[in-house]
Amino acid sequence: MRYWCQHVPRTIEKAGFPGPNCGSRVVASRSSEVARKPPAYFEGGCTYFVTFCLHDVVFGRRVERSESALDGDSIRILREHDPAPDLGRCLLNDPVVASIVEDSLLHFQNVRYLLSAWCVMPNHVHVVVTPYHDHRLSTILHSWKSFSSHEINKLLGRKGTVWEEEAFDHIVRDEKSMERFVEYTEANPVAAGLCDWPELWPFSSARFREHSE
Repeated sequence: MRYWCQHVPRTIEKAGFPGPNCGSRVVASRSSEVARKPPAYFEGGCTYFVTFCLHDVVFGRRVERSESALDGDSIRILREHDPAPDLGRCLLNDPVVASIVEDSLLHFQNVRYLLSAWCVMPNHVHVVVTPYHDHRLSTILHSWKSFSSHEINKLLGRKGTVWEEEAFDHIVRDEKSMERFVEYTEANPVAAGLCDWPELWPFSSARFREHSE
């Protein structure tokens, strides 16, 4: 199975997989100077499944998932950090707003990080990302949120917070997990009942890959 990136195709063997003691955590999206101290298992080249949400999302309801697609631990993790797509104002339902977010994700693709998968949902974003070299995940998240917040507020003629301050990330341990997290990310709109096929969702790596081939 091959994961295509902007400009240059790469296989999942290019991504880094850590040891068995790595896990999931909630991280601040600010730069490393002001974020909480990263855990000891942080290392360059690790791959992360990341979810970040609009600030008005309340985790009152979850999107149900099929347990045949993921192992029990991953199912629990994903359900706990995947809001129903109709919670809050859902600013990302606006295709212009969603485009701003997707463009921010792709801006430093293959420069600061490798994006193996992404999906911009109506009120949250999923990515599978491998930071390059000394680029920290917290700094990458800060960049995405800061740029997109500024552009979204300018577009809508408003001020205020767009994103939740923190994001959830789960470290990807091996190739099998990589395949599952990529599949989960790209199938998110289908599981939420928003489209019939991953390739039909306009702001995702599935559609990007479909149009690149």
